[in-house]
Amino acid sequence: MRFGIPIHLLPKKSEEKEIKINIDYDAYILSLIKTGLSTENPALFKELFGKPTQKNYSTSVFFPNATFTKDNIVLDKNGEMKLYFSTANTNLAINFYNSFVYLDHLDAEKLPFGHSYLADVKKLYTVELPKITKDRVIFKTMSTIVIRNDEGRFISCPNDSTEEGLAEFNDALRRNTFNKLRDNESLASTVKGLKFKPIKMRKTVRKSFGLNIECTKGIFELEGNPTLLNFIQESGLGEKTGTFSGMISLA
Repeated sequence: MRFGIPIHLLPKKSEEKEIKINIDYDAYILSLIKTGLSTENPALFKELFGKPTQKNYSTSVFFPNATFTKDNIVLDKNGEMKLYFSTANTNLAINFYNSFVYLDHLDAEKLPFGHSYLADVKKLYTVELPKITKDRVIFKTMSTIVIRNDEGRFISCPNDSTEEGLAEFNDALRRNTFNKLRDNESLASTVKGLKFKPIKMRKTVRKSFGLNIECTKGIFELEGNPTLLNFIQESGLGEKTGTFSGMISLA
């Protein structure tokens, strides 16, 4: 299940003409998500955020008509941005749905977004995802794909499918996917057949919580069990899917 959540940023000072946020915005948006979930389900909030865990959901953020610089994002005059949340887990979907509804009903004055802005969370809507029935599907990234190798180093996917580094990328991707499915033995058994093939990918670096993270974005093919591909489409691909990486959609 996938949701879209429109958000408008409001300057705390009425004379401020330009709405500009730091390129490292993850902490601000994650704070909104935590505010909603901690109110609606404190036990689930503690389970997900009490310690570092792999998240079986994915998130991405879109800034319509924004201007990007090296260090900042200048939003349009309405301060518009869109948060997307996606998961294959029904329990997570219900709880996050309720969390976003809570934020929608909360007065914007109670939702700070950094030091300079307030967040006005609008009514969420459902994004329909097509059912995957084939074992080869072409996807595109909605947020960058983050993967770490055996040494814990962030790696990007080579754009050439013949390059040796692709084997390392696929190994890391399968290992990460398997770890997310430890409680689903039947689906976990299909991970060994998962294969990532770049079509038009490029390396990039994104800032998140003060770190520069090497990652990948673009168009690619995934080969694997259709049930597994549906899970990945809904819950995300790779690491840090809970902090605005790993969301994908059909190309």
